[in-house]
Amino acid sequence: MISLLVVNYRSAVLAADAIRTARAASSSPLQVVVVDNSEDPAEAHALRGIADVLIVSSTNRGYAGGINDGRRACDGDTIVVTNPDVRFAPQSIDHLVAALDAKTAVAGPALFWDDAHEWRLPPGDLGTGWQKLDELLASRSRAWADVRDARRSRARIAFWSLADTTHVAMLSGAVLAIRASDFDAVGGFDERFRLYFEEADFLRRVAAHRKRIAYVPAARCRHLYNQSAGQERETAAARYAESQRKYLEKWNGPFAARALERFARPLPAHDAQPLDGALRLDRDGVVVEVSPLASFATAAGFFADSRHVVLPPDVRAALRDDELYLRVVARDTARVLATYKITA
Repeated sequence: MISLLVVNYRSAVLAADAIRTARAASSSPLQVVVVDNSEDPAEAHALRGIADVLIVSSTNRGYAGGINDGRRACDGDTIVVTNPDVRFAPQSIDHLVAALDAKTAVAGPALFWDDAHEWRLPPGDLGTGWQKLDELLASRSRAWADVRDARRSRARIAFWSLADTTHVAMLSGAVLAIRASDFDAVGGFDERFRLYFEEADFLRRVAAHRKRIAYVPAARCRHLYNQSAGQERETAAARYAESQRKYLEKWNGPFAARALERFARPLPAHDAQPLDGALRLDRDGVVVEVSPLASFATAAGFFADSRHVVLPPDVRAALRDDELYLRVVARDTARVLATYKITA
């Protein structure tokens, strides 16, 4: 049996769509377990008719707490944990389950920003102490920032180019297929991380148990991205900072966490020219990166197949950001060719 575990926070309409598409994405019946953290009776009422098991939390337990609560109701040998703002493509759950075995504990899909599955979301970031030190140095040196930026862009392009199932260190937590026995063996999710870093911590513990983590490009999902957390931006930002500090303390010690937090500055922004309407390219072999951050610390990507590029309407409709930054990157060298700013 396969259990679908949805943790909902004020996103019942999206959760219903996630469940509908998940059922269609699996050739095996799904046991649907929903944990509602919304503290809103209307949300629970909307979900009651579409879940096999509905757990209504008396308080917002956070994503990690919701997963742990839901796991106790899951009867499946495989648990597919998902955000509510996900749409599963046909056979995506079948592909994820097929990637799991005695040595592979977790599998994750290719995630896209659009229904056409053309705009690829960034790979997950493990956020290790060395990576945070790299970020700190980039925040204080433009030369280091440029080298780091090119390195990260090359890594994104390599990840987006994968066509076969590949073992990786990190996956996005939006959708994770997990063997139930391995979930229990590592002790589930650490509830100190109410929002953000919970999947990085979980996957590091899976790897410490000598189990593999698989990225499965054949499994495709659209992630509407940040629909729940984006409802409360200031709260989400504070929770991100809190979870990051706790994560660094856990894996690198309190001294390193305080030092990295104290000395870090915002990453330098890239100069951008305004873009009104479509992007017109003057060469082939490029990737178009899009980010809400002027630093492009993280970015979605599109492998341009024509000289005329438009951000899809379904992406624009789902955005909560007033400003977006877009840049053209040479696919072979990761050299930035042009940078633009889009204002909604």
